Formats: sequence, structure tokens, C-alpha cells
Amino acid sequence: MKEMVSEFQKELASTSGSGVRSEVRMYNQVTASLKETFGRVDLESVFTVVDAISQGKTLKDLGYFATFLAKDRRSASLLRPPLREELQVAQRLKARFEGYVKRVCWVKPDKLNGILSTYLNFFNEVFGARTTGGSFGQFNHEGTPYNYDPSWDFFTTNYDNVLEVLWRSGIMQNALNTGFQYDSTSKSEVWSPTILAQQGQPRLVKLHGSVTWWKEEGTGRIVEKDQPPDAAYLPRKFGEQIILYPIQQKDAFVPPYFDMFYVLRQMLGGTGKWIVVGYSFGDEILRSMFAKASTANTTLVLVHPDSQAAKPLEAEPGWSGKIKHVKTRFGEPETSRSVAQALGS
Repeated sequence: MKEMVSEFQKELASTSGSGVRSEVRMYNQVTASLKETFGRVDLESVFTVVDAISQGKTLKDLGYFATFLAKDRRSASLLRPPLREELQVAQRLKARFEGYVKRVCWVKPDKLNGILSTYLNFFNEVFGARTTGGSFGQFNHEGTPYNYDPSWDFFTTNYDNVLEVLWRSGIMQNALNTGFQYDSTSKSEVWSPTILAQQGQPRLVKLHGSVTWWKEEGTGRIVEKDQPPDAAYLPRKFGEQIILYPIQQKDAFVPPYFDMFYVLRQMLGGTGKWIVVGYSFGDEILRSMFAKASTANTTLVLVHPDSQAAKPLEAEPGWSGKIKHVKTRFGEPETSRSVAQALGS
């Protein structure tokens, strides 16, 4: 998400059309302001601001405390909605952002080998560090055998299809449970909370939805379609894409998101060792879930190159576990070894 700030900025700057200059100006202004205030910025934080502007929100919409501060410091202008022109610019910018995410989060076939090399090495190290029993699986890649547990559960807030490609086009030894079940009537994979709750095979829980999920027009059912981000490939009966942007957290309390968050809470309570990769706990809902599920015996291994990535969780009310921070990048051999050591210590 950090890298996407500059990538989206480049794409936006190269776009032509009416009003683009205003969109670029707003994007740059929001990005610079957040970086100056918080010291770091990612695409989620930028579009949290852009979305609020596009909806005409003021500090009053953010709650009682924000409203109190504005009144107490006599900043009445902060309680006025944005100008109509700003609102329209933000709405266009938000639409570009959503289209950009849907387009770039698809894995190209030539990336499969790199995905296999990265994840298999990581799985092998984690498998070797286990202190309890489990299932055994092995996959040979480029002449080297790698061990893994086919009953592992994966949770992600990413929209991309990296892990689906890993299992379905790479390992291909176990069916990947993403919460969908084949429906012979419609000849499509249909969302099923009952299937998602089943264990015993690789399970991928995509907490914020996926580029591969769509809502079926007419029935409202959620289906999984492995297709590229080109409308020409999509049957007309599939409309809305099921993606929960970080600016829409209220939707986390409705299906399918509610079902997935419930599974996450169950799994957090069922094990004392958690591995978190590349996540800095900016989502207050997830941060609270981790904190409330933690105990004095909880060990969280955090893989993140940002030295401050663990701070939000450490400061969260209710957090009582230990965080072992691996400050190197995911995919590097020393990172996988460090994770294994942290799990075993």
C-alpha cells in the first residue's frame, strides 16, 4: 500500500482529460499533509480522506470528540461541508482509485515461479519450527522438497489473488477453501459461511474481499470468478465487485465480511502463536480483535521492515501478549529463518 501511493500518483499524472489537474492537486495535497502529520502514508490513509471529502463529511460526522475540539477551539469552518467543486473532484478521484486497485491486484502468470519460491521457503521454515502436531504435506520445486501443513489457515486484508494462484496453479495438491461451494444449478462457485467454517484443508479467509469475488445480479449471491480485470471477460449477470475498501469499515458488520471476521476471532482464540506479515494494524476493528483475543501466553511474530509497525497494537487497550518484531522484508531468506527462530523461542 505504501508503494502504491507513488505508483498511483504516476498513473494519475499521466492521465489526460477534463478535471484531472484538480484531481492531481487534491491527491498531492492530501498525501503531503498526511506524511507531514503522521510521518508515513499509504494508499488506505490517502483515500480515507478523499472518501470523506467525496461524501461531504465534516468533523461532526467523525463523532462527538472531533466536534467538541472544533467548537472548543472556535474552528467553526471545520464543521462546514467541503465546497461543491472539491466534492466533485474527490468523487472522481475515488472512482479512479477503486478502478486502479481492481486492475493492478491481479497476478500475472509469469509471477508464479517467484510466488512459489517465496512462499515455499517461508512455509518450510515455519513447518520446521512447529512445537505441536499437525498434517504433513510436501511439494518439490526446482528439485528441492519443501514441507508445509495442508491444514493451515491464512487470513488477509489484501484483494489480490496471489495465494489462490499459489495453491491452484502452483502446489495443486490440496483444494483451497475460500468459503465458496460449487452450485450445479448456476454452474458457479457460490459463497457459503458453512464451507468457510470447515477446517482440515488449506483455508484462505479474505477479510476485505477479493478481485475474484462478484455479486450476481438478480439473486444477490456472491460468486467467485477467476477472471482478469477486463469487463469484456465478465458475463453481464455479474455486477458489483466484493471489495471492502478501508474507507468502508461499517460494511464489516454485514455478510460476507461478518462471517470472515467471526472465523478470524475463533482462530485467534484457538492458538497462542500468530504470524502477521506486512501489516501495521491501522484497522481499528482488526487491532481490537487481536488485542481482545490475546493472553499473557500469546506470541505474535510480526514481519515488517517499519520499526514502528508494532506500536499501534502495543498501545491498544487489552493487548497482553508478546510481539517479536522481525524487521526485514518478507521473501528474504533471513526473514523466514528469523520467523522460525521467533516461533521456537
